[in-house]
Amino acid sequence: MKEVIKKLLSLVGLYHPLQTSYYLTSVFLYSLYIKWKYSSKKGDHLICNICQSSYSSFVPKYPKKNDTQALAQNHVIAGFGENIICPNCMSTARERLVVAMLKKYFDVGNKKVLLLSPEKKVFNFLKTKSDVTTGDLHPGFYRHIDYEVSKIDLLSLPFADAIFDIFIGNHILEHIPDDRTAMREVYRVLKNGGKVIMQVPFSESLSITIEQPSINSPSIQSKLFGQSDHVRIYALSDYILRLEETGFDVNLIAYSELSDYYINAIQTGEHFILISKPFKA
Repeated sequence: MKEVIKKLLSLVGLYHPLQTSYYLTSVFLYSLYIKWKYSSKKGDHLICNICQSSYSSFVPKYPKKNDTQALAQNHVIAGFGENIICPNCMSTARERLVVAMLKKYFDVGNKKVLLLSPEKKVFNFLKTKSDVTTGDLHPGFYRHIDYEVSKIDLLSLPFADAIFDIFIGNHILEHIPDDRTAMREVYRVLKNGGKVIMQVPFSESLSITIEQPSINSPSIQSKLFGQSDHVRIYALSDYILRLEETGFDVNLIAYSELSDYYINAIQTGEHFILISKPFKA
């Protein structure tokens, strides 16, 4: 019955607006509660690099019960733990890491940026500095972030070769069955020397990536991969290899090298994977 209602609402164009309205209302009410709860924890131990607010601790975020086993037994770095959400602006640890790395390693001024599944704080950081194109397979979920968001399939990007300076697809590839085709498409539309942010959940305990690209069972996906719409858990070494086989240069910036950003409550244990398309001779 639930799927029938979903299809009917989609046919009349109401599914995404209703879902988005529900989500935004929930986030707004939760943010009010969090600001009240953390009002006594203001201090200088942690500082959000997006809104500049400081607190003695940030809000923790934990996985759903059905996701916990796969994440724990495979030691997956996936955006959960202590100090994940800023109590003031509700930025996440992964948004704060991306913004920090954009400031340090990327020249975003007047650059052409392709931003898929746009995260609000990342888009807001870029929109006044860069020429940003946003997209997603389900753009209706992102119109509250960028009203001009387009329907874009990462497996078949509707762009000519070599036109973007920067590509950002944060935590996308773990959802895509044919991730190698997606990597090739990103490579194709990037200019020589272009840079990429494609962080993914990863494990350094795994020697090979666990995946079932054809799977379509949310309950089994939660059990195997730690989220109901994921199709793999990347072994970090294998993820880097796949990128390199596509043609990218990859520079792993270890979490220990990011100590300047610990104060911004980035994800504990998350390395930053700096990806770039080589300059051609």
